[in-house]
Amino acid sequence: MGPMVVVVAIAVSLGAGLTIGVIAMVALAVRREDRQYSLTRQAPSITARGVRRLTGVGLRDITPPSARLPYGVRIVR
Repeated sequence: MGPMVVVVAIAVSLGAGLTIGVIAMVALAVRREDRQYSLTRQAPSITARGVRRLTGVGLRDITPPSARLPYGVRIVR
């Protein structure tokens, strides 16, 4: 039973380290986004892009859809 305890302890340590690493990455990327006021632009780094995808936050486009269409194109509903 001794080797099994060691294997479980290693697995728990790796899982805890991975969880702490992900939380730290999210915290640092969110802090950078807040400092740069960049949620209305493209993500400033690959880390921020990954955190946006992980948390479900995308680029917020504040222009209405009709303003983004080329001239003469109509929206059909």
